Amino acid sequence: MNETGIRQPASALSGLAIYLGFVQFFLLATWTLYAIFLPGLLESVGVEKRWAGWVLLADQVLFAGFDIAAGFAADRAFRLYARIGSVVIAVSAFSCLAFLSLPWLPGLGAGPGVFLSITALWVVSSSALRSPLFGLLARHAAKPAVPRLAGLALVGLGLAAAVSPYLGTLMTGLDPRLPFTVSSLTLLLVAAALVVAERRVGPIPAVPRESAPPTVSAWGFLPLLLLAASAFQIAVFLNAGPRFLRETDSAWLPWLLPVFWIGFSLAVFNAGALSQRWGVARVFAIGCLVGGAGLGVSGLPGIEAAIAGYAIAGLGWGAVLASAFGLAADCGRPGRVATYTGILFATLAAAAFLRISVNLAGWPKQAALVPILTWAPITGWLLVGLLMLRLAKRSPK
Repeated sequence: MNETGIRQPASALSGLAIYLGFVQFFLLATWTLYAIFLPGLLESVGVEKRWAGWVLLADQVLFAGFDIAAGFAADRAFRLYARIGSVVIAVSAFSCLAFLSLPWLPGLGAGPGVFLSITALWVVSSSALRSPLFGLLARHAAKPAVPRLAGLALVGLGLAAAVSPYLGTLMTGLDPRLPFTVSSLTLLLVAAALVVAERRVGPIPAVPRESAPPTVSAWGFLPLLLLAASAFQIAVFLNAGPRFLRETDSAWLPWLLPVFWIGFSLAVFNAGALSQRWGVARVFAIGCLVGGAGLGVSGLPGIEAAIAGYAIAGLGWGAVLASAFGLAADCGRPGRVATYTGILFATLAAAAFLRISVNLAGWPKQAALVPILTWAPITGWLLVGLLMLRLAKRSPK
């Protein structure tokens, strides 16, 4: 049942979650292509490549703001119309058109201002494929089912992240117009299926004015999520490559970096069952502790330790992220689920902003700071896990 007490068909909800997985797969794939080709595209419109990192930093700021705005707008649409499919598809079409146009702008004589404006429009409009869709899923689902359904949707994200190192290798020297066109049209076709997916689960009934208090308050949950997400960003995107390069050469990185995301995908696929048994707050806490332990193992000598450690860390982060959606939906019930899901995505964007800032500052290349960056994610995850366990003891499952 959803929070209204009206039972939703389990197969339809699972189908909606799997559909969201496809959306997240292609959405992250387009972002990966964008990040790969951004330096060259900037240079083609007269902007030096060194500004690519700053553009990515600005993108995270836009994501953070408009994820919340999109979630708020989705909640309002839920209250007024009980459906969001047609609006999301319209915004998605605009987003895909903006993305498709990016590699064509230099040939049309566009300057830096036009290129950056179109980029900003793409980033802003792509927020419609994040918090509103997860909010739609959470509003239909019964409270204990949210982590399981979110986990099904997050498998697509994990698979896209796993293949991203291969994309970097495959796209070297390729004209960006072909992959941008293919990826944007594919994403548009997948997004267009939302009307069918939404129709199968039916409109969202009116929600009651009163609801049970959340398992963990947003004031306790969101700061811990920010710390955990920052630890993830540093451990995976700054530390993993150098750690594997201590044992092997760079040609093996596309085969080694996905180890984390394989563990992640396995965890999100099974996080729902654990959450129903132990509660989302406890699974969040255990995931952080497992992730921290995995990072500790990855620091031991040998390539085997590095592989096993990052696989375990991926299991931990998968449990954390799937349960985080359950906690966000819990904080937002009954009528602000998409808004809180947007806040969750904004928190993840803030963590990415922190990681990009650290990289732009050159900290990973400063020998004196490498031990700090190595131990910070381990300490952060373990600390978050212990604090969340303390909060979980005060709350029911």
